[in-house]
Amino acid sequence: MRLIALAVLLLNLPTFTHATESSTATWSIYKEHGNVRVYSHKTAADHLEVKAVAVVQAIPGALVALLHDAQRGPEWIANCRRVVIETKSDHERIIHVYYSAPWPVEDRDMVIDSVIHYDPQARKITISVQDVGEQYPLERGYVRMKHVSGEWQAIQLNHQQTQISYQGQGSAAGHMPLWLENKLLLSSTYETFLNMAAVIEEAVYQIPPPHP
Repeated sequence: MRLIALAVLLLNLPTFTHATESSTATWSIYKEHGNVRVYSHKTAADHLEVKAVAVVQAIPGALVALLHDAQRGPEWIANCRRVVIETKSDHERIIHVYYSAPWPVEDRDMVIDSVIHYDPQARKITISVQDVGEQYPLERGYVRMKHVSGEWQAIQLNHQQTQISYQGQGSAAGHMPLWLENKLLLSSTYETFLNMAAVIEEAVYQIPPPHP
């Protein structure tokens, strides 16, 4: 099973669990291809925190539009089975991501609170993610991921390019060796960012944010 840091995912990431540690950490490059680079470092608990960066031909608002397109989540999020989004306000959503896993690893899911922050002067959008899985019933057939935290950023570089970045971490929970969890976190983050960098450039996502 490949886990996005999530959320992923997916899909949107206030304060890091290890904010002080992250700011002083030495990051190691995991893999790069074209304008996509993925880095990692070990936390005090030997889990990995990941950081991914890509430069894309898109506007910053494209990140918001893509992350809120639940139907297409399985197309670009590594091993994503489906995405369910509950809108709380224009700036906040609850995102439930379901991941498939090859036998004998159990399928995973995560529930995150996604909050959008706009900074028009800096031409930047930040999407903070906080784990809220304990507030929702467990799903039959899935192991609920824990301690998911992170942050997406979209920074406009010029009229054609935007830098998309993600930094975060989480626990796969359940019965999974730490070495395997770390390995899959890296591979899934890399695969997800490669897919994201291609999909986010589509014309349908070039939508200015509703509240710049």
